[in-house]
Amino acid sequence: MIDWRSIQFAQSWPLWVAVVCAGALALLWFTRRHNSFPDLTLVDRTRRGRGLGDRAFVICAYTLLALLIIVMMEPSLTVSEKVQQRARDFVILVDTSRSMRHDTDANRHQHELHYPRRVGAFSEAVRDPNAIPQIARFELARESLFRFLTERRSGDRVALAYFNDDVHPVSALTSNLDFVIDQLGLMDDYVNWGTDIAAAMDSGMSLLDRYPGNNRRALILITDAETRYTQDLEDQFGRLANAGLSFYLLWITADADESATEDALNFTTLADSAGTVFAVKDPNPDNIQDALIDIGRLESYRYDEQRHRTVRLAEPLLKIARIAFLVWLLLGATIFHPSLSRRTFGTQAL
Repeated sequence: MIDWRSIQFAQSWPLWVAVVCAGALALLWFTRRHNSFPDLTLVDRTRRGRGLGDRAFVICAYTLLALLIIVMMEPSLTVSEKVQQRARDFVILVDTSRSMRHDTDANRHQHELHYPRRVGAFSEAVRDPNAIPQIARFELARESLFRFLTERRSGDRVALAYFNDDVHPVSALTSNLDFVIDQLGLMDDYVNWGTDIAAAMDSGMSLLDRYPGNNRRALILITDAETRYTQDLEDQFGRLANAGLSFYLLWITADADESATEDALNFTTLADSAGTVFAVKDPNPDNIQDALIDIGRLESYRYDEQRHRTVRLAEPLLKIARIAFLVWLLLGATIFHPSLSRRTFGTQAL
């Protein structure tokens, strides 16, 4: 779809030169018509019945000249087109506070894990992951994200950040999903300290601002925290709603029912007002994976993407002008030659 209202000209001086020259020639025409323009006088004296045809050669010359002036002005316009799209931008924020080291009921020997565990329940390093039979919360999140990332379609972009007291972006928004998958293996290095969800959300949305794009966007927050209500947290959820992003909270907890604390209920209510909450009770690989599968399903719908591109018209118009000029010369030497006019200064053509 062409938006003719968007037509622009990069140069204006050719138009002003043309106006000045046209004014000077018009003045010369009205003062010294017969002496300075014998060819035009010839055309002017042809029969009125054939006047338009006899004048066509001169009219074409003026049209060709106007076309060359437009080419020199370097015109351009905007073309809009609708494209069916499914590509998404995902910003994934993973809680790596100390509580994410807590073991779950999932047994290590009953599941296929893609990453070895390198930290214990506290700060000690783990040399033999098999010595810890239970899978930690952060391991479940990591394995589920591995499957989620491997199922992304071409065109999707993903950013990944870990957060505790601080936010640690490990991957900017990129379509190189293999790189993002590699960063999952570094999660052990960040599992420590407390939880600052407001700072994580601020960092995630700021990251999206730094990487603009046409894809639909979603923010995924994975945490086990019962964060306290703060004005800063509410401000971040308000910012999220105004940004028009899809928001998903994967809340890993054993208290997602009537026994949940007031802080937890306030947090989930606030999150639910901005998006979708998945309360993962009895954490295991299947539960978290099912939640991510649901997110993938919810974000898999097609949408029409409006794309705009600027088309520069100078080059195609110049090609047209070249062809028109050759045709004009050919006609001037044949059909429109003065000797073939029906009337040349009152003399019948031979």
